[in-house]
Amino acid sequence: MKSRRSKIVSSSAGRPPTDLPVGMAARRTDPSPIDAADPAALIEACRGGDRRAIEAVLRPLLPALEQLLFRLVRDPADVEDLLQGSIVAAIAAFPRFRGDASVKSWLFRIAICQVQDHWRSPARRRRIALELVDEPAAPGRIDAQADARRRLVIVYDHLAAIAPKKRIAFVLHVIDGRPIDEVASLMGATVFATRSRVLWGRRALMDRLRRDPRVADLAVGEEVG
Repeated sequence: MKSRRSKIVSSSAGRPPTDLPVGMAARRTDPSPIDAADPAALIEACRGGDRRAIEAVLRPLLPALEQLLFRLVRDPADVEDLLQGSIVAAIAAFPRFRGDASVKSWLFRIAICQVQDHWRSPARRRRIALELVDEPAAPGRIDAQADARRRLVIVYDHLAAIAPKKRIAFVLHVIDGRPIDEVASLMGATVFATRSRVLWGRRALMDRLRRDPRVADLAVGEEVG
């Protein structure tokens, strides 16, 4: 997926989002004022492709969306591409948004679908970056932090080998701390199926960690609830 810079995307560089994704201009911009205090009217304007309404609705959600994507894929380059793809997909899907869930939940579902497609792509390249410790620390602490980062990369390498749906359910529930029912809603699955995915995802990860002497001590049990 080729990265396309967009001013609406809040990147880790801290640039404020101010525009729509490149090549995805809204179908119209109504010159009449937008009443941000009227959520129903704002959503209806988004369905009609109003540029200002789409920005007003999506912009506040971008930091949370970026955090969600980083929890799932870790690689900043992949996060940026998936963030772009999620926004483009959301803009295209707005006319079909029925309002059964919040815009945030709806956007997160779109992002999760983007992540699943990304993981399933045979052409994808896993680029897990090991960042250097960038704050001053005592020598012993530097070694400890560097070792912790290396071990985290190893864990995510093992996590990347787990089936996408199990991996997403595990990350959202165990790592991101979301309740099972919320994870189920985001993944469009039943609570039972989601609980099963978390359980089997955890078992698969623990089994891989136990067989890796570098991180075998991390292979501990985890209750799913």
